Amino acid sequence: ASTAESLPLILLLRAFASGCTALTGLETISNGVSAFQEPEPKNAALTMLGMAIILGTLFIGISVMAHYFGILPKEDETVVSQIARTIFGQGVMYYLIQAATMLILILAANGAFAGFPRLASLLARDGYMPHQMAMMGDRLVFSNGIMILAAFSCFLILAFGGDTHAL
Repeated sequence: ASTAESLPLILLLRAFASGCTALTGLETISNGVSAFQEPEPKNAALTMLGMAIILGTLFIGISVMAHYFGILPKEDETVVSQIARTIFGQGVMYYLIQAATMLILILAANGAFAGFPRLASLLARDGYMPHQMAMMGDRLVFSNGIMILAAFSCFLILAFGGDTHAL
């Protein structure tokens, strides 16, 4: 197949990967229902609904503003950064939005590190991971889950040179 023929497949896979990344927080909630206060399912469902509303609002808002300002994705600058720079210039508000974006990404990464041990425990109970990880109450299991995730993350960073597009 030529490059032109495989381009739609690559774009579809890229969109799927981006969508999966956006939904990671929702998955963390669904895997951690037992960590919520009583009634756990209701509180988790309300939290997921709130996150879905926020995610949808942000997606629609950013899409509308990008269309209104004629902003297109660039390799060296995010769409959010371009919108903020267009609206606020290079002032304090621009840097505040950049800092807020960074904090959101840090919290998202923290969600993976907090949620992975819980997911690993569920998978271990079903026999898809080593049985030592099945006991969620064991502090060592929580540490093992974080260490495994950190090691795999380091491997991916080194293997792909820190380039998320290559990943």
